[in-house]
Amino acid sequence: MAETLTPPADAVAAIGEVEKTPAELLKEHEQIVKRNIKRFLDSGHSIARSLNIIYYNDLWKLHKDEKGKRKYTNFNVYLVEEFGWDKTAARARQIMKSDLPLAIESGTVPANSGTTRTRSAPEITALRAAKITYKQLDKVLDAMQDRISNVEKGDPDKEELTAIFSRAGDSLDEALNSLATFIENVETEVENGNDDDDEENGDSDE
Repeated sequence: MAETLTPPADAVAAIGEVEKTPAELLKEHEQIVKRNIKRFLDSGHSIARSLNIIYYNDLWKLHKDEKGKRKYTNFNVYLVEEFGWDKTAARARQIMKSDLPLAIESGTVPANSGTTRTRSAPEITALRAAKITYKQLDKVLDAMQDRISNVEKGDPDKEELTAIFSRAGDSLDEALNSLATFIENVETEVENGNDDDDEENGDSDE
């Protein structure tokens, strides 16, 4: 389905609006990520919008192998193989989450992006448990970062608390990474069990 987009800030300005196919949209935003990935990893340059567009519009699934099957089993594998992503999957989600409200507001990703999608499966499943836990741990990690930033600079105990939070944050980040991979893999298995139907992927990252 064609989508009307405002060109990214670092793209060449165009006169008027341009209709793009999903494949063209994927190529455009992959190029943005590839141009900026090293600069981002070195200096924090934001690529969140392009990652959100690629992920929430399922554009990454357009990549096919020589047999015409989907090339990447999940988004984490896509990040590593396409861009050389060397951070955790949880870190990618955190980066994307910071931009998601603006991406939704701009209309470049679906309005329900990042929300839990309803499923016909039983309510208590391993997948549901993983998603709920992911959300809870993600909130804990955010809360820890907020709290340490609010501790007064002159507090003599801030350094020790920062070290504790850093160790705990590493453990939480590892758990989030494992949960994100588990969720992606289970959802891919569900899709493959339905004749590779990509209509619904049940992603939940908020």
